[in-house]
Amino acid sequence: MRGIGRLRNAIAGMEGLFASLGLANVALGTSSILIPLMIVHGLGGSVAQVGLQSSAASLMGVLGSVVWGHLADTVSRRKALLVLSVVVLGLAYVGMAFARSFPVLLASVATQSFFWAATGSVSVLLVIHQGEKHAWEQKIGRLNQVTALGWLCGLVLGSAALSAAARFTTEAVATRGLFFLLAGIGAGATLLAIRLVPRQAASSERIPLPITPPARPDGGPPHAAPQVARHLEERLPALLSAKDARDRALRLLLAQTLLVWMGVGFFAVPLPILLAERFLIPSAQVFLYYVLLDVGVIAAYPFASRWSARAGNSAVQTVGLFSRFALCLVGAAFLLLSPSAPPWIALALYFLVIGISYSFLQLSGVALASRLAREENRGRILGLFNAVIGAGMIVAGVGSGYLAQGFGYAAPFAAAAFLLLLALFALHAMGHPAPSAGKQPGRPAGEVEE
Repeated sequence: MRGIGRLRNAIAGMEGLFASLGLANVALGTSSILIPLMIVHGLGGSVAQVGLQSSAASLMGVLGSVVWGHLADTVSRRKALLVLSVVVLGLAYVGMAFARSFPVLLASVATQSFFWAATGSVSVLLVIHQGEKHAWEQKIGRLNQVTALGWLCGLVLGSAALSAAARFTTEAVATRGLFFLLAGIGAGATLLAIRLVPRQAASSERIPLPITPPARPDGGPPHAAPQVARHLEERLPALLSAKDARDRALRLLLAQTLLVWMGVGFFAVPLPILLAERFLIPSAQVFLYYVLLDVGVIAAYPFASRWSARAGNSAVQTVGLFSRFALCLVGAAFLLLSPSAPPWIALALYFLVIGISYSFLQLSGVALASRLAREENRGRILGLFNAVIGAGMIVAGVGSGYLAQGFGYAAPFAAAAFLLLLALFALHAMGHPAPSAGKQPGRPAGEVEE
């Protein structure tokens, strides 16, 4: 009976964690588009300021991961860190609702990103300590599914709320009111965390997590980032020295990853403002296009995973890169040649393909890094891989905003296409180096297991 009771408590605790983080991601999904719209419609800001807040959020998220990654190993109770991050999540939305200037909004966004980074380390540690080591991937995968669903629900909520509010008030007032609603959702997530998440004492064991989560396709925070930035302090030169073809390929992959996510950022950061400012699409409809993007991501993941197993990660990465390159090139050409907005059906298909291409890029990139890393260094390499993604988004946030403001929206799209083309060449140059351990069973000599 005691065993059954312990099992019931573990399940209840895990469900409580999923419920709290899922609800919090409803708020995050809404605010991922609401914040750029607030800058332009509520504060009269520019697309350059949208890029600046994106970069600031990414930078504070990386710094926060360093701090909270350390604390997750040293504090006596990890639950307190999780509760603190969710509390600040809700309070930051109150600050955004009352913001009357861009610096105040930027401070609220940066504070939220810093404290929300705590959930990266803590949520994964709480999940994996609930079960056996062989079930880690399954548990982390379920956590990512729950938070992804929450994010998608948040996009739907944003569209529905702004559409309903438009009948009674202005868009600026509706946007501020929606931030108060998000603060209430954050309070609900806090109550769930306090009541349902089990306490978990810190451990001195450093857990080499086997997978990394998807970064958001719209530049928002990851679903459930594991202990990413703690690896930044590790000494990595020895890991990346050119010992053999495998190590050189890994170093080239990291450089290619920087190009990929700079390209993704140059494309993604100004996109919602392009819809609202140049195409004059209502904010509620902007949210719907991002719903389609997220549907594309979720729907394509199973297919991308199966195809990766059959054709190899390099092939999947090539298709993802080429499709995103084509999307950027087509977008830049349209913006240069046409003064009007495209038909809604064309935009809907465009956003759906964005989501599909993203799933190909993210899944194959993580898998390539995992396969090229040596067993003894895999955790640190995956941490570095996520840090490189963050660095790319930081650069892209500032660069894309100022390019769009100074030269028009076609400029960041063209820059994204150029960066993705360079990433394609880098992927081709990486080739198929042989693994250091020798030939893998069932594969030709000289080909790495992808």
